[in-house]
Amino acid sequence: MKTLLRATTALAVIGFAAPVLADEYNYATFVPPQAANNTIGLQPAFDAISEATGGEVQIRMFAGGQLLGGQDMLAGVRDGIADLGFVIPVYAPSDLPNSVVISDMMPYGADPIAVAGASLQTILLDCPQCLEEFADNNLVFFGGHAPTPYRLLCRDDVSSLADIAGLRMRGGSGAMSRIAQALGGTPVNMGAGDMYEALERGQLDCVVGPIAWLRQYSLGEVIGSVVGEPLGVLGGLGLVTWNRDAWDGLGDEQQQAILREMPGVIARATIDGYMADDSDVRAEYEGRVAFNDSVPEIRAALDRINAEGLPEIITAAQARGATDAATIAEAYQRNLAHWQQIAEDRIHGDTEAMAQALWDEIFSKVDF
Repeated sequence: MKTLLRATTALAVIGFAAPVLADEYNYATFVPPQAANNTIGLQPAFDAISEATGGEVQIRMFAGGQLLGGQDMLAGVRDGIADLGFVIPVYAPSDLPNSVVISDMMPYGADPIAVAGASLQTILLDCPQCLEEFADNNLVFFGGHAPTPYRLLCRDDVSSLADIAGLRMRGGSGAMSRIAQALGGTPVNMGAGDMYEALERGQLDCVVGPIAWLRQYSLGEVIGSVVGEPLGVLGGLGLVTWNRDAWDGLGDEQQQAILREMPGVIARATIDGYMADDSDVRAEYEGRVAFNDSVPEIRAALDRINAEGLPEIITAAQARGATDAATIAEAYQRNLAHWQQIAEDRIHGDTEAMAQALWDEIFSKVDF
C-alpha cells in the first residue's frame, strides 16, 4: 500500500527546485497505540529510518487494529493491504506450521532476552523451512521482541490449583492452550483485541499473558488476580514482517538503513518495554489486583507439564504440516542455552548491548 508523497516545491533563486519524493509505507499492528512495542520499540526506529534515508522512506503506523487485526495480519501484509506488520505465527498455524514450533516451545524459556535471541537465530539461521514458508506467503521475516513470562490473569481470585478447575482461559497458542487444559481449565481461542470485552462480559475467566497487559490492554480494569508462577516466554513473534514486493522495491541503501534499526527495535521492545513495564505495571495495580506470587502446587503442576510436553509439541507440529519439527525444537533449545550465556556474559540487561549482540550474532549474517 505504498504511496508517494510530494514535498512542497520550493522557489529557488533561479527557477524552481525539484520536488522531493518520499515513499510512505504503512505498518499495521493490532496492539494498542500506547503499547511499548509501538512507542519504545518501533516509532524511534521509524524516525531513525526516515532520517537515515533523508526522508525518502517514511513508515506510518496504524495501531490498535485500525488497518488489520491480529487474525488478518498475515493475509493483509501478504496481499499488500499493509507494507509491513506484526505477524504472529500462532495466529496462522496452517500457513506457518514450522515457525509455530518455536512459539510452542514457550514453556522452556524463562528469560525474555535469551528467548528473543534464540527465536530469531533459530528462524533466520537454523530453520530454512521457516524462511521458505514466509517466502511462500510473500513475506520477509525480520523478527521481534520477547515479552516477559506469561502468567494467569484472572477476573476473580485464583490462589490454588483447585481454583483453576473449569475456568475459561484465553490462550492464543498451542502451548498456552495445552497448559490451560493441563491445569484443569478450558482453553478458548480468541484474538488479543477481544480479551477485555470477553472478560468484562464474563465470557472469559482468565487470560494467559504478561503482567504488562494489565496496562497495555487495560485488563487491570477487569482483572482481580494474577497467579505469579511463570508459564514461560513466548518467542518467534514477527513484530516486523515486510511484504516481499514492498521490501524488494527499496534501494540497497534504504534496506541497509532499515536493517540497522532492527536489533534496536527488538532490544528496546524487550528490555525497555516489557521488562520495564512488568515492575511498573505491578506497582500501578498493587492494591487493586491480588498478586499471588507463589503457589507451590501450581508450580509443581507446571513443572510436570513441561517435563512431559515436548513429544506432544512435536506431534502437534507434525499434524499441522511442519517438516522435521524435532530438529527445529532441538535447534531452539541449543540456541536458548547459547543466548542465556550471552545474556549473562555480554548483555546484563543493557539495551544497547543486546542490540549489538543481535547484530553480531544474527543480522550481520543474513541476506534478506
